[in-house]
Order: sequence, then structure tokens, then C-alpha cells
Amino acid sequence: MADPVTIALATALVTGAAAKISEHAGETVVEGLKRLQRAVFKRFRGDAAAQEALDEARVDSDDPAAIEAVAEHLERAAAEDPEIGSLVRELRAQVSQRSEGSVSNRVTGGVSGNARVFQGGNVQGEIRL
Repeated sequence: MADPVTIALATALVTGAAAKISEHAGETVVEGLKRLQRAVFKRFRGDAAAQEALDEARVDSDDPAAIEAVAEHLERAAAEDPEIGSLVRELRAQVSQRSEGSVSNRVTGGVSGNARVFQGGNVQGEIRL
């Protein structure tokens, strides 16, 4: 099974929507996706199984199995084709969310309507609720 970023890239390739890979897709991501889309479509034309997976996913982009099939072909193409591999790595770096540490949640006050909620990560110092 493909990882979530590859699934998102496959979905974006199928739908042409950069928003599928990042809520905050900037111009660099959009242009990178266009370059990847051109390279992948060209490569998939020479591979009947990959082209069929792409065609099926484009007909029903809400079908998780169809998107997964495209993602698997995308992973294979990225491993075999230096241009596609480079574009996938570039996009992955731009859309992956990396965080260090953990997120802590704290809720006080119960269900009386006076609950106080704090969610944070990498907090230095003291927080009193």
C-alpha cells in the first residue's frame, strides 16, 4: 500500500487539483504538479496497465482502489525514471508536514459548559488552565 503522500500525489494527478496534496498549495507546488503530470502521463502511455489504472481513476476519482492503483504505478515510475523520481521527491518535500516532538491535550472543567481546552506542542515555560 502506498504512503499517504503518494496517495495524495496520485489523487492530485488524477484530478489535476493541487489542493488535494496541500491545503496551502503554493505556486511552486502547482507548477511541480503540472510538470509531474506531464511526465507521468507521457510515461503511462507506454505502459498499458498504468494507463488503464490512470483512466479508471480519472473516471471515478473517489474510488480509493483506483487511486491506490495509480499510486502504485507512480511509485514504480518514480523508482525507474529519474525525472519522475526527482519531481516526486521535490513535491513530497514541499507538501509533507513534519513536526518534532509531540502534541499534548488538556481539558479541564468537565462538561458543565466551563471547560477549558489547551492543545499545544513544543511549549516552553508554564501554562496554567
